[in-house]
Amino acid sequence: MWSFFKRQQYQQRDKQSEYIEQPEPRRRPLHFDEIVAGMGDFSDLAKHDAALKIWLPEPVKHTLVEISDRSNLSVSEFLRQFLAIHCYGLYAFYQMIESTPNLFKDRDSSGIRYSFAMEEPPEGKKRVDTYWVVELGKNIAPIKMWLPTRLKTDLKTLAEHVGLTPSNYVREILISRLLGHGMLPQRPTMFKPFPAPDADIWEADQQVWREVSQEEFHHYHIGEIRTEWVDEEVSHSS
Repeated sequence: MWSFFKRQQYQQRDKQSEYIEQPEPRRRPLHFDEIVAGMGDFSDLAKHDAALKIWLPEPVKHTLVEISDRSNLSVSEFLRQFLAIHCYGLYAFYQMIESTPNLFKDRDSSGIRYSFAMEEPPEGKKRVDTYWVVELGKNIAPIKMWLPTRLKTDLKTLAEHVGLTPSNYVREILISRLLGHGMLPQRPTMFKPFPAPDADIWEADQQVWREVSQEEFHHYHIGEIRTEWVDEEVSHSS
């Protein structure tokens, strides 16, 4: 099953070894039961331990959020399901969620994006929180998703096959799925206003942060709270 991924694995091993025994070429089409049997074990897809960063035009991000809401899924869960279907097909996807219903769900089911640690301050110190968000420029939305390592590796294989980075590849298939393949001929026009270097820095797994107020902070999809302990002001009585 998914012979393209297997061929790429063999080719990668060939680069590391003088000789790897290659599988015999298949001389007949697979029967349905062989296809099902060849899907193997999906348990490794339950661990979402590999981060992938992309940017999207703001209208596409808005579409992504709305469709996720309509599907009663978080954006992260929607993306994991979408990318698994893209790589492995609908039939395999239904097999996956039938055997493991929570396979693609967020591990933190509370729905809370930001948490405030209630630490006791050290003696003579007070807590000062600052609020930071990722901002890539006007009309550009940062997206960070956590994927199973196997899924991220297979996406990289597909991306390299068509000469794209994984981030570019995922962006393109998302746009074509969310807004239709008829949108893709407009890609040069769509992406022309987005030469922002910060977007490239973000996808290269580097950080692009801007400090905002606490009120602004909760309007952003990606953010972090940084805490410092500073000396308390000592009041002197006259």
